[in-house]
Amino acid sequence: MKAGTMIPIHTHHKDEYVYVIKGVVETGEKTCAAEIFWFTPAHIQQEPHIAITDVEILTIRLGPMGVFESSVADPL
Repeated sequence: MKAGTMIPIHTHHKDEYVYVIKGVVETGEKTCAAEIFWFTPAHIQQEPHIAITDVEILTIRLGPMGVFESSVADPL
């Protein structure tokens, strides 16, 4: 993600695992830098993710990604 990119509030129907490879991303009230890992259970509302710097993340979700637009529900 380029610096300034924002993923709006969203949920997923599958558990999600995220590892920050490079850069700094803010998620909710937490700032996560390289080598930080977080887990979000399925059906939990996630706060916006904002790239503070250019960021590389690895996201693993045990199911389809769905969509990120806040006005469209994740279909799976």
